[in-house]
Amino acid sequence: MRNTVFSYQNSTELHLGTLPKKYADFCLAVFSNIREKCSITKEKLKQTTFLTAVSGGSDSLAMLAVFAACRQYFGYGLQAVHYNHGIRQESNTEEVLVAEICARLNVPCIIGRGNTPQYAQISKIGLEEAGRNLRYGFFAEQQTKFPGSLLCTAHHADDLCEDVLMRLIRGTVWPHLAGLAYFDPERNLLRPLLHYRKEELREFIDTLNLPHAEDPSNSDQTFMRNRVRHTLMPLLLKENPKFIGQILKLKQSAEYDEEHFRHETENILLNIKKDSEADNHFSLPLSALQDKDKAVRMHCYHALLKKMPSSHAIHETFERLDKAVMQNKGGSVFKFSGNVRISIENSCLNCFLNPSA
Repeated sequence: MRNTVFSYQNSTELHLGTLPKKYADFCLAVFSNIREKCSITKEKLKQTTFLTAVSGGSDSLAMLAVFAACRQYFGYGLQAVHYNHGIRQESNTEEVLVAEICARLNVPCIIGRGNTPQYAQISKIGLEEAGRNLRYGFFAEQQTKFPGSLLCTAHHADDLCEDVLMRLIRGTVWPHLAGLAYFDPERNLLRPLLHYRKEELREFIDTLNLPHAEDPSNSDQTFMRNRVRHTLMPLLLKENPKFIGQILKLKQSAEYDEEHFRHETENILLNIKKDSEADNHFSLPLSALQDKDKAVRMHCYHALLKKMPSSHAIHETFERLDKAVMQNKGGSVFKFSGNVRISIENSCLNCFLNPSA
């Protein structure tokens, strides 16, 4: 006989057996993707702790519910993390809501707090960037307390489409144009809901009667993401109702290419030499690059820049860098954000932070 179906209002424990079959299958499908994309065996799952970033919105609560429901079946560790940005009056209410839901689901929760407006002013950056820096800094700090843990965020297919459009607007090139990665092994960052629509997640938490918060800043048109979400996306979906599905296909093609270039670049980057006297300073012989085709070289420049803190790739700068590499043009220096520099000296590519910038 089937157990009582879970509802936030009753005392039933949340696990696969207390979900309607449709949503039990949904939860298992999420984990099937995780195991495939991250190459995690069922045995390795038992040694893994998932840190779920929970904001209190419907998306993150759907992710939390999926992990809570499957925990008994797979035997992994589960920890919720919530960051209060201190921006809105509702922030404290959302913090309380997250704590209450985590307690109801028997998921331990760690809460961090910060003054994002003050940090943005001191750092001379936008509020959105400041919030992201503080939030992910807090998450990274928590990851150190759980060795081998994976940080999970609730980005979904609609977010992926918005990200692709923003990258297109900013001039990002292939395959990075295809948007958010499902799994980032360098950051141990997982986006387990990336293949699911927002409406699917909302239906899931509605079935569980989970309360959730609505962030009013999601309607603030001063942010590019919201302009894309509320202006461009409706137009594109009107032209092609299957647009989000097409973006998911694009993402799949990009993942094939990313995997190919990852293997190519990893072999080249084995030639990196680190400066023993300076952090964030390393060199790569030009000879390791010059016999490779341009596509591989360009991916190597991206990979080098990813090793540096707070820097972003600029395609036009990479084009000039590549020309100098092929000409062995010593004395060339190329500037990137975050005071990162790449120079050519003594037939080597040198990547370093410029402290005087």
